Amino acid sequence: MAKLIVIIGITGNQGGSVANVFLNDSQWRIRGLTRDTTSTASKELTDKGVEMVQADLHDPSTLVPAFKGANLIFSVTDFWKPFFNLANLERAAKEGISIGQLCYNLEYEQGKNIADAAAHPDVLATLGETGLIASTLSNARECSKAKYQDLYHFDSKADVFPKYLEAQHPELLKKTSCLQTGFFMTSWHYMPHRWPGKQADGSFMARMATAPDALVPHLDVRADTGYYVKALAQMPPGKTAMAAGEWCSWTQWMEGWAKGMGIDPAKVGYEQVSVEEMSEGMGAFGKEVAEMYEYTTWPGYDGGLPMLTGEDLRKMGYEIPLTTVEEYTKKEDWSLALNM
Repeated sequence: MAKLIVIIGITGNQGGSVANVFLNDSQWRIRGLTRDTTSTASKELTDKGVEMVQADLHDPSTLVPAFKGANLIFSVTDFWKPFFNLANLERAAKEGISIGQLCYNLEYEQGKNIADAAAHPDVLATLGETGLIASTLSNARECSKAKYQDLYHFDSKADVFPKYLEAQHPELLKKTSCLQTGFFMTSWHYMPHRWPGKQADGSFMARMATAPDALVPHLDVRADTGYYVKALAQMPPGKTAMAAGEWCSWTQWMEGWAKGMGIDPAKVGYEQVSVEEMSEGMGAFGKEVAEMYEYTTWPGYDGGLPMLTGEDLRKMGYEIPLTTVEEYTKKEDWSLALNM
């Protein structure tokens, strides 16, 4: 009988990529978790043979039944959707905390609930040698020696995967591997004025708080994530990998984008700005976002910690596409950036 993978957030970018990869492997069947099984995306997955199940990451009672029988769980939590929900600014103000702290609390709760459910004896009993693969990030507070106290979307993941597991669920930890995800190549959609950054004279200039020569992991999240999960699923547990198609500086990112667009490289550039300059005009969201870019300079997006790369996994015989910025650029619709 085919093994069962449960994919959390299957209609999102990461979960959707995992589903696409595992759908092509007859050794696996897929159960997808979603808040709305009647959505168009859910129905399309059902038509492809995915068992769609309603579950709420903030309601632990829905998770144990959803996980039962699983051989592998892919965990992904959500910081940014509530972060960009303007209603949460009012909620945070009422609670006397920042929007970042509120969203940390919400994402931490999601991760804790996932971990608690996966550690339930009825679930743990069926999980494979590698039974949980958690999408996470480096712990910015620890890796920066407390320089960065407010990179909540890093710490809300790392404080659960692996820290909460280490403290509360050591048996589940023994079956866990972690997948860190690089900068999503799709993230420009949120700040097209930052990058590619069309200028009045028709040139393009990206301005962020990262040093121009700092290497950054960039990921085509919709295309490549699933291959990393598939590779980790075939390896012994206890691994950490960085999902990235290309490691390059933002200067090189702009050059790769220019090649993909067929634009004269002399018409693109990159400039490092301060956290304060990058935060300007971004309201309550600015500090969280700008400090992430500065953190990428030091200690590094990966926290300066050793972990497996896509190249490492390729050398070990695993299929990893390694989509470059230039390749991603050629298949993307850039009208939002070009028509500004």
